[in-house]
Amino acid sequence: MLKKLPWQIKKTILPQHTDHAGVMWHGSYVNLLEESRIKALDQSGVHYFDLLNKNFELPVKFLTIKYIKPIHINEEIIINSYFEISRSPRVVIHSEFINKNNLVCTEAEINLVLIVKDNLSIVRNRPKFLEKAFERLSEGPKN
Repeated sequence: MLKKLPWQIKKTILPQHTDHAGVMWHGSYVNLLEESRIKALDQSGVHYFDLLNKNFELPVKFLTIKYIKPIHINEEIIINSYFEISRSPRVVIHSEFINKNNLVCTEAEINLVLIVKDNLSIVRNRPKFLEKAFERLSEGPKN
């Protein structure tokens, strides 16, 4: 993976995240990935609701998840997310679900695109308030 520090969230896998076998359900990954990126955006200086109130949205354009090892109920995991932000309208996020043994259980890639909500047009020149936040996302957190 990349050499910079990741944006991280820690989660305990609850019953609502799992199937009847106690293994994390595939749909739960998407919710946790969204929580991870919303929190990173917030920590970089832009609250998602502020983005929405300014008539912008970051919908998912592409999503892939590679399941390597199962994650079980009551397991504590860390989700590491790395942001690749260039001059293009696309934002690429690489995420890893890491278990207590520091093993990567799942890898994911999400591509987002910044749009204007009213007409769904792609934003090619980001507003200043987003430039700074995206720069911080790309650099990783300051720990």
